Amino acid sequence: MSCLNQWSNGAMCGLCGLMGEQQDWTDSLRTDLPRRRERLRKIRLLNYITAPYRLSITDFQGVNYLIQTPTGKHSIANGLDQLWNEIQQLTGQKIDVLDPRLLSHLEAL
Repeated sequence: MSCLNQWSNGAMCGLCGLMGEQQDWTDSLRTDLPRRRERLRKIRLLNYITAPYRLSITDFQGVNYLIQTPTGKHSIANGLDQLWNEIQQLTGQKIDVLDPRLLSHLEAL
């Protein structure tokens, strides 16, 4: 029985929250790469996207993302939706996908 089943309010313990892997719509249903390599490929792309914002994203425990700023602020996110929210919390700005600076950076990809 999982922690989620034990708590009527839908809360879970920190261990399940840390270890629980969230399925994301961007996850490949079928890939030729092993799951770990696919995850590292995704993190490499995320680092490229967030480079103009001077952020570093690394794998944390194989299921979460560790986001760090150059000043040492950091946060852990589970899934891409939470990742973008945590980036906004850390930097005080939202990543604007129509920002000309970001678009020109991505065109070089």
